Amino acid sequence: MARHGAPFMAAPIRFTVAAVIAAAALMVAVPVVAAKKTSYIATTGEKRVWHPMTLTLYGGPWASESAAKNPFMNYRLTTTFTTSGRKYVVPCFWAADGRAAHSGATAGSVWRCLFSPDVTGLWRWSVSFKSGTNVAVRSGGGGASVSPFDGQTGSFWVRKSNKTGRDFRGKGRLRPVAGKRHLRHDNGEWFMKHGADSPENFLGYSGFDNTPKARHHYASHRRDWRGGHPAWAKDRRGKAIIGAVNYLASAGVNSVYAMPMTVGGDAKDTWPWTTERGMWRYDVSKLSQWGLLFDHMDAHGVAVHLVLSETENEELFERADRNVKGRGFSDARRLYYRELVARFGHLQGITWNLGEENGWLDGSRQVNTDWQRKAFLAHFSALEPYGALLSLHTYPADKKRVYTPLLGKATPLTGVSLQVAGWPNVHKETLQWVHASRRAGKPWVVSVDEIGGKGALPDAQTPDHDQERRDVLWGALTAGAAGVEWYYQAGDQSLENFRGHANLWKTTDRAMRLLREQRVPYWAMDPADGLVEGKRNWALANSDVILVYLPWGGRARVRLAPSSAYKVGWFDPRLGGSTALRGARTIQSAARGLTTVGSPPWKANRDWALLIRREGSSSPPVVPVRSSPPAPPPVTGSGPFAFYVVDADTAKVVKGPLAARVTLRRSDLPTNFSIRVIRRKGMSGSGGVRFVVNGATERVEGAAPFLIAGDWKGKVFPWKKAPCGKVTLAAVATVGGARSTIEARINC
Repeated sequence: MARHGAPFMAAPIRFTVAAVIAAAALMVAVPVVAAKKTSYIATTGEKRVWHPMTLTLYGGPWASESAAKNPFMNYRLTTTFTTSGRKYVVPCFWAADGRAAHSGATAGSVWRCLFSPDVTGLWRWSVSFKSGTNVAVRSGGGGASVSPFDGQTGSFWVRKSNKTGRDFRGKGRLRPVAGKRHLRHDNGEWFMKHGADSPENFLGYSGFDNTPKARHHYASHRRDWRGGHPAWAKDRRGKAIIGAVNYLASAGVNSVYAMPMTVGGDAKDTWPWTTERGMWRYDVSKLSQWGLLFDHMDAHGVAVHLVLSETENEELFERADRNVKGRGFSDARRLYYRELVARFGHLQGITWNLGEENGWLDGSRQVNTDWQRKAFLAHFSALEPYGALLSLHTYPADKKRVYTPLLGKATPLTGVSLQVAGWPNVHKETLQWVHASRRAGKPWVVSVDEIGGKGALPDAQTPDHDQERRDVLWGALTAGAAGVEWYYQAGDQSLENFRGHANLWKTTDRAMRLLREQRVPYWAMDPADGLVEGKRNWALANSDVILVYLPWGGRARVRLAPSSAYKVGWFDPRLGGSTALRGARTIQSAARGLTTVGSPPWKANRDWALLIRREGSSSPPVVPVRSSPPAPPPVTGSGPFAFYVVDADTAKVVKGPLAARVTLRRSDLPTNFSIRVIRRKGMSGSGGVRFVVNGATERVEGAAPFLIAGDWKGKVFPWKKAPCGKVTLAAVATVGGARSTIEARINC
């Protein structure tokens, strides 16, 4: 039985001269001067700000998914996009015949880069295309130039976006903001997550190529598909999952949890490779179909919460890689990260989660260590060019152990994805990590993504969702959370119809509408339970606005600025009520102490929200911002570190400190050598060191001695991945980010 539904492409694509000229006229193609006249580069797409732009290399090296020369490992295609004040280095990928989502092709000579510009004007691009054994994951760069593409350059103009409404292409990329706890689009609009956490195996869908164990058909959502929306292959598959996205978007849901790999986990039905455990070979047509789905989600305002592993497969890559001993960092994992970023990193609404229940001692014996988490985060952050959210999930009892070492500026982690076992604890546990990350100097984007027990049951069992609304939704919002996702235990691998939770989506959307329609500046407000009387009552506030939640109703007594006028109004968070404020009026605060605001207008013993705004204050407008890519830590001259060559067999320093520019002859170095950095005399500091080789993180060392390949109980491990040729080697302090850099030429 054929793995794909279309014929195998046995030969590279070839084009006539006339075809090339026609394509150039239509697609702003850049001809390549070379012996092969069929080779050229084309840039396509709407070429509008925040829209995906595709740079395609036609007539490149022919390859197949099963070729002896692995196209995923033995080629490295990267394109650098630049404009005034910004630069993005974007990993690219092999695209088979260029239309694999529809053809099912497993071979071809088309290579592709996806990029989404974030400002208007002239953008320039420059292609780097190398070949060589394992060059895709080689930290030292290198590789032979792939002619005629390597070094080619071009440009294109970007216009303003013409998209409106929910469409993320009219808002821009979701990114964390330094010093803030919420994500913000590039146009200045802040984002509060209302997500579907189940099913976690959302991508285990029968309409994708090579998904033989698929648990999902989403048949009931086929009616939600609309003409002009994506479908793929000759049999027009994909309508059901596209319809599911359409329904969720119509219900106000703006985020969906999805795992690209459930091998060895709960569902065991999803993988991006050509075989279930063939992690060195990627399924081009399946990934292209995922891409069509994710692009559709972007256009309908539904973010992709991509969770890259689950607790049962944390060590899957390392165990499959014979070159990795113990709990290290497999090249298979590096390739996995690269392929996903290359194909989906251009999305405006994507958030990356490095692992579900990561670090949980669950009996599977697949447990990442603290060192691994830091190394994975550093590597992924260096690879992902746009500065999207980078978060982590863990088991409820493991938060302190797993999250505490990651606080502050020591790692690139920008958010946490909480699992809370006891629903009444949501407010307290959210507060814990909101406050802990703030005290550490780097507030995290904290979201509540999984609740314990049976989770949020369908409407047929809990039509009003009172406890979910009271304990989880409002408990999280008033604690400063960046949103919630709803988990349903019985449907976590089997949920087929999202309409079964229609009332839950409505309940959550009511809260989102309050924030939006009443212009509540939640991104500029802090948890402030002390402002409201009653231990069971919660508040989120700034100097002008207070959002109070009374889980059990009753009289509201709030500490306000003395002798000031305030506008107050009640909001009914339950289903069936209006989203408008009730009993709106102006009050005068007490001269000192608590001010009695009053009781809810009806059902006073049920939960109510109360919005209080100082008279004369105005809600902050949404101001477009000129977003910038994440800036690297500044180069500090000679910097805090000095570099030395160490004999790995004796653990002794044999050369150094090395000059800023140095040539090292391999014949003059020990057979087994390593590079060590030592803090210069007079340089203060604490924390660890991140080794960066040619721009890619090689290793993170948490404690001295700082060695590029590590050490254990006095034994120094040799730097087996040392590249030949020109090498830029940096040591970056994990606390503060100061760095020292040398340029070395290793003559092999």
